[in-house]
Amino acid sequence: MITFRPHTREDVPLRVRCLNDYLTVLYVTDQPSNPTTEELQNAWFDTYEEKFNTEKRKLFTIFSDDKSIGFMGLSNMNREIGSASIFILLCGDEYRRRGIGRQSMDYLIDYAFNSLGLKSLYLEVDKANIVAINLYDRLGFQRIGEDGRFILMTLSHHIASPMMPLTTSVLA
Repeated sequence: MITFRPHTREDVPLRVRCLNDYLTVLYVTDQPSNPTTEELQNAWFDTYEEKFNTEKRKLFTIFSDDKSIGFMGLSNMNREIGSASIFILLCGDEYRRRGIGRQSMDYLIDYAFNSLGLKSLYLEVDKANIVAINLYDRLGFQRIGEDGRFILMTLSHHIASPMMPLTTSVLA
């Protein structure tokens, strides 16, 4: 079963594992070979807790049964205009192409629109990441431009695809 909970400091080892996995970050960053450490991710988490949690960012950890397998979230939230960037990062090939990305995005889109009252979501996706592009197309994201190797996409609340019934839960 896929579940989600708010991202916490205990997820730092997951962040290090994911961000140091070349295939996981290949489509996400310009420099996928830049390693990170627990020290760097703990410093990042200090800033997240202090300045960004709930105000500008809301992050979640993704679980398959009881194992943490990735993270996702909303960033650059602007409550005044009702927008945010959205992302998902699954750590390891064994979790890709199993519907986990769809379940995670459905949950996050529902959370953004129905719990936070946001009106639009934005994302960047690497042009080479065909699987992700196809998912975002199915979810109703519209292509609005390109920036180098990335396609820029947006989803507005009034055109969002109907949410699949969620059989997932949020861990307390």
